[in-house]
Amino acid sequence: MPDMSTTLFNRSFVVWLLGSAQSQLGSALGSIALSFLVLHQTGQAGQMALTLAFALGPNLLMPFAGALVDRLPLKVPLIAADLLRGGLQLTVAGLALHLGEVPLWVVNGAALLGGFAGIFANPASSAAFPRLVPESQLARANALSGSVSQGAWLLGTLAGGALVARVGPPTALLLDGLSFLSMAGLLTLVRLPHLPAGKPGSDVLEDVRAGLRLMRRSKVLSLVPLIGLAINAATAPVLVVTPKLMERLGEGAGGYGVFLAFEGTGAVLGGLLLTVLGERLPRKGTSGAGLLLMGLGFLLMGHWPLSSGLLYPALLAGSLLVGLSISLVNTPLNTLMQQMTPAAYLGRVFSVLGTVSSLGMPAALLLTSPLVDRYPASTFYGVAGGLLLLGAVAWLLVAASERTPPDLHAWAAAQTTGQAVGRTGTSGLPRQPS
Repeated sequence: MPDMSTTLFNRSFVVWLLGSAQSQLGSALGSIALSFLVLHQTGQAGQMALTLAFALGPNLLMPFAGALVDRLPLKVPLIAADLLRGGLQLTVAGLALHLGEVPLWVVNGAALLGGFAGIFANPASSAAFPRLVPESQLARANALSGSVSQGAWLLGTLAGGALVARVGPPTALLLDGLSFLSMAGLLTLVRLPHLPAGKPGSDVLEDVRAGLRLMRRSKVLSLVPLIGLAINAATAPVLVVTPKLMERLGEGAGGYGVFLAFEGTGAVLGGLLLTVLGERLPRKGTSGAGLLLMGLGFLLMGHWPLSSGLLYPALLAGSLLVGLSISLVNTPLNTLMQQMTPAAYLGRVFSVLGTVSSLGMPAALLLTSPLVDRYPASTFYGVAGGLLLLGAVAWLLVAASERTPPDLHAWAAAQTTGQAVGRTGTSGLPRQPS
């Protein structure tokens, strides 16, 4: 059992926060470094899109990984994934330092293998987190974790842009690899529970089906992955056109780092707001407001033409707004899913979320990779903003139609006893205003 008390700050949670912070710091450095490593070698944003698509492709298999995670001690996939990803980043960094240029097949291969590691680590992390703190503190814990991680990401982007501009991408990739190894070491100090297994005798495919059946019992739970799909599909092209836009504006890697830092600042502010307010904010309404703000942020970035002289300030303002909205969307939705989902199904439910939501990014990247070098960045910002506003409307309508959540905990318990359970009922969780 975890060393969890009735307070928020226990040893495992604090170590988890510290590990997540340094891991995010390294990942921020690595993200900037990898973008400009590929861009400098090829000069094409489309090649960056393909590399990112390789990293996200394995997410198609995440539901099966999530079913396995629900059967394993949670430290196993978490530590193994960090060791693998750390080794991959160190390998790419070493080749870049030694050869000067890294063959794209090596970069894409490392991205693919890192993606396979991630499909085990992500649902394991989501399954472990609710068990580190008391349930009454879960909303604050999610908000605090988001603030700390985003704060570390902010520092990483500020340092990363300057570091890449000064010493080049390989050094930043080296630091990213070391951060993964450090996270693996810190995880040995965290006491993580082995979640209860599913129905005895079921195979992995049946476990996946059971997770899908559970999600279908709630309109809200079923829609969350589709909201993630819409967000990632809308914003994926933005990830690859922005670095090249920064080059055209004369800002380069340093300007891109500042752009990401504004996003991180917004996310930190949103996380601090949610940490203070905790349980007082409605989960569904807050996430809907976040989607609306995210759409407005992208529309703001796409409004000014390149010749106006105001594009860079508009990009920074829009990035700040998008960062704030990220916290307002992600933290309430994560808390809502953690509270609604029985412990034995957490890995599967979050793996479905990861798979469906991440499908939007590689699909959008593959479709738009021939277009990102032919159309202005403002086009992609505008499309992203419009799609996100539509997603916000859909989410608010569905959330309003399911004011009383179904009792998924009772349904899950009945699966092991063969009893029948109706679709609706009280969940035994604190009721949240819709």
